[in-house]
Amino acid sequence: AAELKLAYEQGDATVFRDGVEAVFRPWPAGLGGVFTVQVEFDRAGTWLAEFSPVDGEFAGEKARLVIAVAEQSATPGLGTPAPASDTRTASDAATLDEITSDLDPDPELYAISIADALRSGLPLVVSFATPAFCSSATCGPQLEIVKQLKEAYGDRANFIHVEIYANPKEMQGDPEIGEISPVVEEWGLPSEPYTFLIDEQGLIAAKFEAYVSYAELEEALVPLLK
Repeated sequence: AAELKLAYEQGDATVFRDGVEAVFRPWPAGLGGVFTVQVEFDRAGTWLAEFSPVDGEFAGEKARLVIAVAEQSATPGLGTPAPASDTRTASDAATLDEITSDLDPDPELYAISIADALRSGLPLVVSFATPAFCSSATCGPQLEIVKQLKEAYGDRANFIHVEIYANPKEMQGDPEIGEISPVVEEWGLPSEPYTFLIDEQGLIAAKFEAYVSYAELEEALVPLLK
């Protein structure tokens, strides 16, 4: 574990708040891991974060980083309606490789559109990822986590994968011809992967930029289930 302290930058007067515990989340396939913590920023501007491991080889050492907090998120904000995107489904394509770059796609992740899922009255987990063309190499592992979560909770929530590119099949021969899906632009995504959890009323309940572990997704999903 590690301790996280935050301070709002106000000139030379930097006063850190009381620390909160950050939990280490391992990533699969030797990708390392990250410390995670839920915090609330009560104002936009420049914040300082100070991390200090409480155990292990680097216990007691400190690392600082600067966090720029915007007035408004580029992606749909927490508590706001999710965009009712008419995403492509398996019925819109001759083969799944036309709508996903996943080499081992789960057809159930392409069974319904986001728009239809929002009308279903069930919570929704939607993951934007491009397994074959991911710049961070975490899209494939992220999609595997979503598949595992679907196996556990697929009877109580909808699960959808949205490919980052509109033409993944054509890109197999030339990745440079990739065209970003208009759905990605509709959701304002600055990077990939990105995963959203949406409640039964169609409101954004949680969102995660970059890779997110099974445990974190499950913790966010369970309170939404009936």
